[in-house]
Amino acid sequence: MNKIHILILSVITFTCFSCQKQNPKTQLEEIAINFCESFYNFNYPVAEEWSTPSSLSYLSFLASNIQQNHLDQLKTQGAAKASIITSSEITPDSEMATVICQIKNAFIINPINGKAERFSSLQDTLQLIKEGNKWLVRKDIPLQNGKQNHD
Repeated sequence: MNKIHILILSVITFTCFSCQKQNPKTQLEEIAINFCESFYNFNYPVAEEWSTPSSLSYLSFLASNIQQNHLDQLKTQGAAKASIITSSEITPDSEMATVICQIKNAFIINPINGKAERFSSLQDTLQLIKEGNKWLVRKDIPLQNGKQNHD
């Protein structure tokens, strides 16, 4: 009988802890890691799930440059792993945030010549925007001459 009571109490306790809301900073960091690991492992469809609508054309462009040899290189060298370096404090009414991630074992494809370059470690500064009740990563076309290129 005691075992049944302990089991029921354990299930109730587990349910209570699993239903707690994450704090915004933890949620941002989780989104940033999920995005970076998808992005740097060339899994752009998953990265799109964490992206703002304005980022989709850039991710689509990058996905169109993926070749089989890039995927083979990624399999040979191993997947990229992301971790958080810093993230900004979030207030309840905040609509924007910045998270700096460190990515280990990252591949970057040069869109001009199509060659992939491996970096043992790099940093990526992500801008996150709150749309509705969801935080999304804004990853637009890189800056040219200090201005955002919207071609």
